Amino acid sequence: MTTPSRLGRRIAIAQPETPDIDATLGRLRTVLESGSFTNGVEVERLEHEVAEALGVAHCVAVSSCTSGLMLVERCLNLCGEVITPSFTFFATAHGLLWNGLRPRFADIDAQTAQIDPRSVARAIGPETGAILGVHLFGCPAPVVELDDLARSRGVPLIFDGAHALGATVDGRTVAAWGDATVYSLSPTKQLTAGEGGLIATRHAALATALRQARNYGKGVAYDCEVLGLNARMTEFQAALCREGLSSLPASIERRRRIAAIYEQELSPVEGIRLQTIPGNTTSGRKDFALFVRTDQGFRREAIEAALDSAGVETRRYFDPPLHEQRLYREFHDPDREPLTETMRASREVVCLPIHRGVSEADAKVIAGIAAAVSQGVVAVSR
Repeated sequence: MTTPSRLGRRIAIAQPETPDIDATLGRLRTVLESGSFTNGVEVERLEHEVAEALGVAHCVAVSSCTSGLMLVERCLNLCGEVITPSFTFFATAHGLLWNGLRPRFADIDAQTAQIDPRSVARAIGPETGAILGVHLFGCPAPVVELDDLARSRGVPLIFDGAHALGATVDGRTVAAWGDATVYSLSPTKQLTAGEGGLIATRHAALATALRQARNYGKGVAYDCEVLGLNARMTEFQAALCREGLSSLPASIERRRRIAAIYEQELSPVEGIRLQTIPGNTTSGRKDFALFVRTDQGFRREAIEAALDSAGVETRRYFDPPLHEQRLYREFHDPDREPLTETMRASREVVCLPIHRGVSEADAKVIAGIAAAVSQGVVAVSR
């Protein structure tokens, strides 16, 4: 069957949410004129503004979300196993290996694609040193349930919040739960500093340790107190991020409008299921994922090919999942936790563009192509 293809241009899977150029250049000029390129006022101001926006006591700016996770895990003195999902980006688990920790993979919920508290409960054991949740695609993880599990075990709860700017639970940002939430400011996120990360925490002692650790571990004197890294955010990055911060609500609202169109057009389509956003939460909409019902004979390759022909780039976030990758295979025991839903999601997922370069009209065309292909596919015999 013929599918609609009225875009007339290429739409990438991601596009940086760049702030006003002239205003940004003015901020960068100020940094250049100051002669202070690191450990300056722009980073301090960004930390204060973000802490206020997130409703947390402390925010520590770092060079990336990955370095932020590494430093949180180091400063919390974790040991043993850390329970985390396999259906996530490499960096979620990379920090664990860098710190000599062992990932213990938990399954995801079939509806939300978030880490499943029931699987986490099954994974908790004598070696459990922490729980590391992920706010996948911008949708909040089950923070209350994970917090209860962490408290019952007496271990820290950390969140990889790379996707989570704009995500809320019961009207509060997701940073209100856990010992630390680490956000990303890379070019694909709702707010960017080019590269960079933000660590939100309510613990003053942890914030102090993180500030030392991001600066090689240096204390007040020329004397290292913790094993740190050069994980500082530059003043240029902070200036770029501060300029973008004012437009963050509008950016997230635009993403939500695009997501609403995708949902309206795709929810009724046989062969496609969508991520469920729980009713007491809001998603930051970093990504929009659909799941093609391959178990019913539908083929995601057909949808991907049709969108590619129409000039629309897609991604399989995240296929293969971590436990199927060479670096992490040794940490998965299928007899203990088969990760059934993780495997299903990774074989079905297709992510659509959802950024400032996608208009509402574009979204209708993109969804129309996906729907038309799915409705035109005859399920193969099982």
